[in-house]
Amino acid sequence: MAAKKAQNNEETESRSLEEMLDEIDEIVEKLDDDNIPLEDAFALYSQGVKLAEESSKTIDRVEKKVQKLMDDGSTEDFE
Repeated sequence: MAAKKAQNNEETESRSLEEMLDEIDEIVEKLDDDNIPLEDAFALYSQGVKLAEESSKTIDRVEKKVQKLMDDGSTEDFE
């Protein structure tokens, strides 16, 4: 189980923000289908929540870098 979670984190980190947002859009389209089984809908919803969280973290990191750049002109990483 831990190995699967680590793999999912690596896959999410290797995707760009745009890719994650596109995938969220695809999930929303699938969830709009009235014929989707409940279990499939829940799995898609869970995946969408994880992608939304990762997208938010990515946006937060970029905002910090931009703020740092605006404050002192440096672009040092925060990780």
